[in-house]
Amino acid sequence: MHGDERRQLVRDFLARHKLGAISTVHPDGSPEAAIIQVTLGDDLNIVFDSFPGSRKLTNITRDGRVAVVIGWDENVTVQIEGLARPAEAHELRRLQDVHVANCPLEAEFLKQGAKLFTISPQWIRYSDFRGEPIVFELAGDSLAK
Repeated sequence: MHGDERRQLVRDFLARHKLGAISTVHPDGSPEAAIIQVTLGDDLNIVFDSFPGSRKLTNITRDGRVAVVIGWDENVTVQIEGLARPAEAHELRRLQDVHVANCPLEAEFLKQGAKLFTISPQWIRYSDFRGEPIVFELAGDSLAK
């Protein structure tokens, strides 16, 4: 399987899933993890939201490095390490529309003040153990379009 096929396999998997576990880093270096609703954004970026004052938002504001695991049911998972950042003004409405279409309950959270973020992957690992294992990583040039 070559790079474009691998990227498409990851993209298709991410598009089917709505929940992920995100891990952020406290100022003292200890981890913090939470379940988030996720949406596949542009390319392989992940869109999610968080309320101001949450530990993950506080951690991301200080240090945008995150790890996310999506899947785990059916013995297939995608692990992502990347950088989280607030959605920019020029993309906010479009990403909100995409996120709410995928996760309708998020509309209420956004109305209540939740902030929208995107995660730009720097490393992805796809693991499928349903039969003959399919395991591969995408990083660097293999993440680029």
